[in-house]
Amino acid sequence: MVTKYRSLSRRRLLQIGAGGLLMPISRLIGRADSVCLGVIADLHHGLAPRAMERLDDFMQAVHTRKPDGILQLGDFNFGTTESEECLDLWRTFDGPRYHVLGNHDMDFATKDAIVRSWHMPSPYYSFDLGAFHAVVLDRNNLKTDDGYTPYSEANFYVDASLRGYADSDQLAWLRTDLAATQLPVVVFVHQGLGLPTSMPNASRAIEDVLEEHNRTGEGGKVVACFCGHHHIDRYTRKNGIHYVWINSASYYWVGEEYGRMAPYSRALYTFLTFHSSGVIEIEASQAEWAAPSPSERNYPGAETLTPFIQARRLQTATTGTSRNKK
Repeated sequence: MVTKYRSLSRRRLLQIGAGGLLMPISRLIGRADSVCLGVIADLHHGLAPRAMERLDDFMQAVHTRKPDGILQLGDFNFGTTESEECLDLWRTFDGPRYHVLGNHDMDFATKDAIVRSWHMPSPYYSFDLGAFHAVVLDRNNLKTDDGYTPYSEANFYVDASLRGYADSDQLAWLRTDLAATQLPVVVFVHQGLGLPTSMPNASRAIEDVLEEHNRTGEGGKVVACFCGHHHIDRYTRKNGIHYVWINSASYYWVGEEYGRMAPYSRALYTFLTFHSSGVIEIEASQAEWAAPSPSERNYPGAETLTPFIQARRLQTATTGTSRNKK
């Protein structure tokens, strides 16, 4: 049985996670017939009520399941002093821990400060994940007349058409990284790719690199992309690449007029299993709406919202087409 976080002191948590604190975050997960990654998105510690309770639920599942690594898909915490309880709990996992930068992680801090606080190797990086190669991207840049400006201390509250870019240096690095691996590639990034968003030009710039590589590049093909940010469960296959949006651990944002947050009754998270056969399995996570639901708030489009993560079985181009578990 895993002890509840609420009964542990911060000092005790640090003792439990001491070994993990010394472990490079980008340590490779070795080749195996299958590799499991625990994934949580959009916890919003510092904003969402019960964020620590939700993270505790995820970490208890992690300690029970013992995956090969864990990854959070952004909008994790604010990088303030209050965020230390969140990081302390995260670091109790004694294995590879991966971070993806989300836009709200830079609400109160600079990008460099968050990268240091989270012990990230850099804002974007890659690592091998069993029989797959994983790429972590950073879309937290504003497009300016002179190039790109990193998100920092909430400077990104501007026109949506200027947000969510991967800078030119990152795109050049991505091309080089893709060409250097012979393994099939999976991408992790906060802001959504593959489906319509309010940042189509920024999304298209990245998708163009992925698709161009699959058409003409040497090395392993890009087979899947996992995103957070949108607090909704969505899937599409576009130009041979599976795009999956992982739902928030915490809530859907309905806006000021409808009460700001519509929280889920329990934490949502998933375990991704990457098989050497090329199959990627996504485990389901089910919640209900905490009252009042979006429908009870008369929120437009409430019927399209999803307080769950759907189970899916993705087959890469070498093994056929994808299908959803029913």
